[in-house]
Amino acid sequence: MVSKLRLAFALFFAFSVSNITFSQDRSEKVIDTTALNEVVLTASLITTNLLDAPTASSFVNAKKIHETSPQLSLKEYLGQVPGLFAQNQYNYNQDLRISIRGFGARAAFGIRGVYLNIDGIPETTPDGQGQIDNIPISILSNIEVLRGPSSALYGNAAGGVILMSTQENLGANTLKFRAMVGAFGLATSQLTFALGENKFKSLWHFNHSVSEGYRALSGFKQSQLNGTFSYQLAKNHSLKGQFNYTDSPYANDPGSLSLDQVTNGRRMAREANVVYQTTEKINHLKFGLSHQYTPNKRGFSALNNAFEMNSYAFFAQRDFQGLLPFLNGGVSAFKRNYYGFGSKAIFKGENKQQLVVGIGHALQSDLRSRFQNEKGVVGALVAQQNEVFSNSHGFITGKIPFQKWVLSAALRTDLIHINMDKNQKRNFTALSPSAALGRKIGANQYISFSYAQSFETPTLSELSNAPDGSLGFNETLDPIKSNNIELTYRGKQFIKNSYKLNWEISGFISESNGEILPYELPEFPQRQFFKNSGATQRRGVEAMVSLIGNILEWSNSASFANFTFKENTAITELSGKRIPGIPSHHFNSQIQIKLPAQGQIRLEYQHIGALMANNNNSVKVAPYSVLNLSGAKQLPLKNGALKLFAGINNLTNSLYFDNIRINAFGGRFYEAAPTRHLYMGIELSL
Repeated sequence: MVSKLRLAFALFFAFSVSNITFSQDRSEKVIDTTALNEVVLTASLITTNLLDAPTASSFVNAKKIHETSPQLSLKEYLGQVPGLFAQNQYNYNQDLRISIRGFGARAAFGIRGVYLNIDGIPETTPDGQGQIDNIPISILSNIEVLRGPSSALYGNAAGGVILMSTQENLGANTLKFRAMVGAFGLATSQLTFALGENKFKSLWHFNHSVSEGYRALSGFKQSQLNGTFSYQLAKNHSLKGQFNYTDSPYANDPGSLSLDQVTNGRRMAREANVVYQTTEKINHLKFGLSHQYTPNKRGFSALNNAFEMNSYAFFAQRDFQGLLPFLNGGVSAFKRNYYGFGSKAIFKGENKQQLVVGIGHALQSDLRSRFQNEKGVVGALVAQQNEVFSNSHGFITGKIPFQKWVLSAALRTDLIHINMDKNQKRNFTALSPSAALGRKIGANQYISFSYAQSFETPTLSELSNAPDGSLGFNETLDPIKSNNIELTYRGKQFIKNSYKLNWEISGFISESNGEILPYELPEFPQRQFFKNSGATQRRGVEAMVSLIGNILEWSNSASFANFTFKENTAITELSGKRIPGIPSHHFNSQIQIKLPAQGQIRLEYQHIGALMANNNNSVKVAPYSVLNLSGAKQLPLKNGALKLFAGINNLTNSLYFDNIRINAFGGRFYEAAPTRHLYMGIELSL
């Protein structure tokens, strides 16, 4: 009851700011401070200010969070995004699990239903599976999040989009070194340096991380090299490129436990995981290239330079091997090649009209294998098959402003082809429309109503997990299709000449058919299988309010939702049950204060509501709260700066779970999160 009152207060506070007025000189047109610059979004493909975004959207300034964070997980940067729930932060074998409005909660590992893009190049594979272990978190500059259905723009993106941009330079410096140590044997080192100037610029980043982990058999080791460059070919031609190489020789998996086992020893690993030495190793390589072309005025005088053409192409290769806690087929491996390319033309009218037309194609090819797991040693080959997933698409989107109203619309078609060994094939076609009508209320408030259809296909890893435990083709799996409506209200208020108050409130309803959920079989412990589990409904309210100034930044986000099954299935009674793995509410509050003499302190509070661990809702996971404290102090040098930073995570020593494995067999739902732990480090900039 207390937690619901907290949430109600947070929502009321976010809503009430729209009625707050502040005395100010109405002649002040320009706010002379960097902190109050207008945020411009590009994730919606139509360039727009955050205030006028057609649907629920969030912007994160990652560079500010870098200052005091350990830079180990994308979760460190996403707490202020309402409607977004992330768990599994400390199991580097399973990766961070992100869901937006409940989409993505079922992911066995990685990210499902949420489209990832970095520097304009897709990070999500064509089948909708996203990995973030190769993302250079330490050099992200900003993150844009579209919350809600985005299939009309990005295809296989029922839950939303996370668009990340990396830094292009180091400001006044050309070299940065960072080293950090922490609890549980954590040690990281980074080297970042910038090259070139004028027409050619390049930024290179190397990161090495190792940890023993909080639980037994939870250590990991990773090295990463990331490079970006930009080159001005001519006045109206520019080229950008990215390179990423990630090597992770091991990321161990301690497995999930029953509640009794956690009570007896929360740092222990599951016995079978120790026997079979569950771990994974990854080798990832990616190249990406993008080109921007703006015709010169002489050649396209009719367009008055309001035309732009953007194109991209990429290729990636990923070798994966994972050891699972059983003998027969207990080593899962794949060699993946995937590539893609696309192009879009952008037209801008004199009255702020915009039209974007684009096409694209992507293909992934997986050679999937299963071997015997001879107690941690890779044994004989059990099965092997080739899997291909391709997607070809075309889209059109645009906006037309008239007086105080703005009409935005998009339409995309996706042609999907799946092919496996033994001539097993499936084809899907998706037509995804969306429309939004918005209106300005005065100069600093905006309200919009939107409707969208979205889809989410099963991934190759889900399709290849046949219910009999063999490699094959689970032909019973179908895509999830959703209808969605949303009402969003946002605004901003300048407080004299020092602070800006931002707020946003969104309400949404999503109706989905064919929800895909995981389950386990006793013959294959800790291996997940998947099935369509009927219709679902997602309803909720999200709220955000932030106060931004030169000295203080305070942001708050709150989400309250009801995610339920709508109708029965032939397997079990699910009607009215809550969808597992998603909390009914969560709240995040962050405050960052600049101290005298180039110091700063940051405090983050998270409250996560109760969630269900299985479909029939017989197991309920209790709510919890976590408090994190961090700070930094910069010491100026003659030719650079030295920064000292430190932090304490889980300051109040809360006993909670880092991950809940949905529908796990034998009641093994729980993975314990670390208790109070410390990190500290130095950063040298030259």
